[in-house]
Amino acid sequence: MNWTLFRNMIMTAGTLLAVAACGGGGGTVASGGTGGTGISSGSVTGFGSVFVNGVEFSTTTSSVTLNGTSGPDEATDPHRGLKVGMVVEVEGSFDNNGTTGTATSITYKDNLEGPISSITGTTTRTAVILGQTVIMDSQTVVDPMATLAPGDFVEVSGLKDKDGNIHATYVSKKTPSSELEVKGTIQNLDTLAKTFQINALIVYYSSANTSGLPGGAPADGQYVEVQGTSSDGGLTLTATEVDLDDDTLGAMDAGRVEMEGFVTDLKSQSEFKVGTQAVQTTGSTVFENGTANNIAIGRKMEVEGALAGGVLTATKISFETCIFLLV
Repeated sequence: MNWTLFRNMIMTAGTLLAVAACGGGGGTVASGGTGGTGISSGSVTGFGSVFVNGVEFSTTTSSVTLNGTSGPDEATDPHRGLKVGMVVEVEGSFDNNGTTGTATSITYKDNLEGPISSITGTTTRTAVILGQTVIMDSQTVVDPMATLAPGDFVEVSGLKDKDGNIHATYVSKKTPSSELEVKGTIQNLDTLAKTFQINALIVYYSSANTSGLPGGAPADGQYVEVQGTSSDGGLTLTATEVDLDDDTLGAMDAGRVEMEGFVTDLKSQSEFKVGTQAVQTTGSTVFENGTANNIAIGRKMEVEGALAGGVLTATKISFETCIFLLV
C-alpha cells in the first residue's frame, strides 16, 4: 500500500492522532533534565496537552495566541486551536523529570498566508508563495489532507534556512482571501519608488500604514509582517500595513531554553547560529545522533541550554531526522 493511500484511508476513518518519530530531540521523549522556567520553541508534535521539543506541556491555565488572536479554551477545544506541525513558542516551567512542564503562554505566528504561484516535485515539493520558497517533505503536515495546486490559498508555518527558504512543518489549505500576509526581512529598499523586497516578493508600500515601524518608515534589515493585496496572483504585493515583527526568542536571558531550527551561520564548531539565535557549545555539551563535527550550515537540530546576554549556551544538541505520521 502506498503512503498517500494509507494516509487517505486513515483520514476517511476519522482518526486524527498525530505522532512524530524522530532521530533526535524534537518529538521524542528525552530522559533526565532539570526543572525551572524557560522557553521552548519548535513545532507541535502531538497532544496529551501539547508536545513541543519532546516535552508535554499542560495548557490548562495557559494563554494561547494564534496569529494575534486568543485561542479557544479547553472546554471548547482540548487542543486550544493548535495543530500538529505549527511552530510555536512556549513560555512556562519545566518539571525536574525533563519530560513534562506547564505552559503559561503559547504563541503561534504563521510565516505567510497567500496563493500558491507554482509547485513542483513529488516526494519533496517546492512551492512559491508570495515570492517565498516553501519546501514540503515527509515532515510537513498538510491540514486537511489535500492535493495542493497553483492558485490554492494556504497558510504556512515552518523553519527558515540561511537563504530564507521556509521548510514547512504545517500547511493549511484555506478559503481564498483578498488579504495576504507575509513575514520576512526587508531587502533592496527603494525610497523613491516606495518598494522593497522580501526574498523574491516585491512590496509596494506607498499607501501602507507604517506607523508601527521605527521612525514610521521601512529600512533594510528590518524583520516585518506585511499585510496587503495582490492583483497578479501573489507575484507582487500592495501593502496595506507594515509592522515590525520578531523572529527571535524574544528574550535575552532564560534559565532553560529548548529550540529547533536550521544552522544559518557558522563561525566555528563551537559558535554558530540556529535560525537567528546565537549558540555556543562548551566541553560539557552533550551531542545526540552526531558530534560537533556534524554542525554545518543547513543542518537541522534541537538545542537545549541556558540563555544569557542573548547567547544560548548548549548543554545538549540533538541532530534531527523526524518523520510525522498520522496514525
